[in-house]
Amino acid sequence: MSSDAHPHYEAVIGLEVHVHLRTRAKLFCSCAVSYGDGPNHHTCPVCLALPGALPVLNGAAVEHAIRTGLATHCEVHSRSIFARKNYFYPDLPKGYQISQYEKPLATGGWIEIEVDGQEARRIGITRIHMEEDAGKSIHDGAATETHVDLNRTSVPLIEVVSEPEIRSPEEAGAYLRSLRAILRYIESSDADLEKGQFRCDANVSLRPQGSTEFGTRTEIKNVNSFRFVEDAIRAEIDRQAAILDDGGAISQATLGYDAEADRLFVMRLKENADDYRYFPDPDLIPLVVDEERIEEIRATLPELPDQKRLRFESEYGLSTQEARLLSASRALAEFFEAAARAHGTAKSVANWMLRDLLAALREREIEIEEAAIAPEALARLIEMVDRGRVTAKSARDLVAELTEQGGDPEALVRERGLEAVSDVGLLESVADAVIGANPDVARAYAQGDKKVVNFLMGQVMKKTQGKADPGRVREILARKLEE
Repeated sequence: MSSDAHPHYEAVIGLEVHVHLRTRAKLFCSCAVSYGDGPNHHTCPVCLALPGALPVLNGAAVEHAIRTGLATHCEVHSRSIFARKNYFYPDLPKGYQISQYEKPLATGGWIEIEVDGQEARRIGITRIHMEEDAGKSIHDGAATETHVDLNRTSVPLIEVVSEPEIRSPEEAGAYLRSLRAILRYIESSDADLEKGQFRCDANVSLRPQGSTEFGTRTEIKNVNSFRFVEDAIRAEIDRQAAILDDGGAISQATLGYDAEADRLFVMRLKENADDYRYFPDPDLIPLVVDEERIEEIRATLPELPDQKRLRFESEYGLSTQEARLLSASRALAEFFEAAARAHGTAKSVANWMLRDLLAALREREIEIEEAAIAPEALARLIEMVDRGRVTAKSARDLVAELTEQGGDPEALVRERGLEAVSDVGLLESVADAVIGANPDVARAYAQGDKKVVNFLMGQVMKKTQGKADPGRVREILARKLEE
């Protein structure tokens, strides 16, 4: 049963996204932020909460947090306060997490989303606050032991909290993708989902269509895949709708999501801010950033995805969808512009990238930064097609090879013997031979069945080993069949 099957309810969804900031050191100590190392290799008295150890704030983390606030249209406050969020976990050595609560760093922003077939709209951002990450509990395969790795303890985070303005799983996915693109554009986070650098909690409730009252919400914790977030929200909408349809009531709870079973399970019941006993951290003075410094940081922001999309539309004549796809990541946008400059016709480059290069990237499950192809190489290959030196089909095969291995397209064309057959005399003689060998097809064409030319084209392409320009072959065949 899908969430679309509940038209009598409206979903009210808010997202809390935890983002690892791109810093070399942790938030309150000089331990390295590193991924994949052995457990507990990056710890010190501060992040282990040993008696007498005091936190010292990482200025680079503050700058990245401010950049994110500005890039998402928030008001960045010149004064914010760190608080202690008290709870017990085995991987939280202090027994509390340093976070921000009553006075966060930034508030009141928005992110624009667009779901297929719908108009773009803005989702409000309630707040962006800084906090430290907890450690990691590792559950032994025998399910009898839990090991604790504290490498991640005190890694700098921001939490981006949306307004409850998202109305579907698809909108939730669009919001997360837009936020991740912004973070990577401004280089404040790698937002690598596999490394846990971009994790989402989803708050979900249902209310009758037309109502303005909020229903009882549940929170789905720590989902680190766009698809899983959408699936988890969809499953929770279905679950809540079934309970309400049966006359039951929703219990406020924190849920986990089992992606393999597409199943939600209760982790704990009813949890509010009061349960954490927030109070200002006595070891940290208020964070004060003057307006001049905030404006200096604003001046360093790059062109953001929405701005780039609009420029691509106006400057290169791309459609909204083309511009959106090519500006989805900063690296992809820069590749496109470099290839467009090298080739001279941006529209042609866009077509090749959207049709062939993105397909090659998807097949290899890599992003453009990991591809071996250079933008100048793609431009040279397209130019060879334009000049008739290689067929479009051969060039498409080369795009995949260049993506994986790199190289010079001209050299590859010579090595593979892919030079297009452009000798008109040769093409005409092959066309004559094909027409002569298929008199029934030629008669069908003369009697008005113009589609048979496709068969004859296939025969010519076969005899030329696919090296003839299809457009020129069609033109020659049509002329000869009309004679």
